[in-house]
Amino acid sequence: MSSAATIIFAREDLSIPGAAENAASAFDRTDAVQDRFFELVDRARPDVIVLDLSRSPANGTETILTILEQTDTPILVVCNPEPSLVHDYRTAGAADCIAAPIDIICLHQAIQHIMRVRGGGRAIANRTRRNFTFAGMSFYPERNLLAADNGLSIDLTSSEGRLLAHFLSKPRVLCTRSEIVELLYGPQRSVGERAIDVVVTRLRKKLVSAGGDEAQKLIRTEFRRGYALIAEVASLPQEPSAPTHAQ
Repeated sequence: MSSAATIIFAREDLSIPGAAENAASAFDRTDAVQDRFFELVDRARPDVIVLDLSRSPANGTETILTILEQTDTPILVVCNPEPSLVHDYRTAGAADCIAAPIDIICLHQAIQHIMRVRGGGRAIANRTRRNFTFAGMSFYPERNLLAADNGLSIDLTSSEGRLLAHFLSKPRVLCTRSEIVELLYGPQRSVGERAIDVVVTRLRKKLVSAGGDEAQKLIRTEFRRGYALIAEVASLPQEPSAPTHAQ
């Protein structure tokens, strides 16, 4: 790689190749395997997840959505290059697809492309450096930290943080779906609607956790058009006394 990258390889059931298997029931094992996978993702903070769907394509889209419900790490899918499968995986939120069996050169190029695109999306978000207060909450984009007036603080993922900062920089203004795609994934990137919806849904849940049930109404959906944040928004000092940890 031209730059260092942290990569996690996983199968369709989210087991890690080479990891020890246990003898528990199929149901218990599925839960344990997924728990270990997400613990590893949380600990390693990978740049890319390489997901091998070459042998089990049937539930591939559900696996992609399961991953995206808990992390915004981009997913590179290894699969049969059948156009309908590739389309389904991209629609579910995969950053890219490469053909099985893995060609190391193609893998290298795909990971570098994902990281370049990811960097472009972050550059767009970095234009906003203000801290915000809204609806009984404060948001600190530099730390991706959402804090409630009652002292509760919640960590946002990088995608959730970029999206919330964007909403707060233009309250009550419609943010189109294409605008959000460019914000989260970089320019010239095509992803499915469900991938965007997953990020918005995660953000909504965290807003409710911090701001209560009324916060469910903060992000308004314009069907097939995009989203708008409906709240009075004010800027906070650049270096306020922010919470030091999240719960």
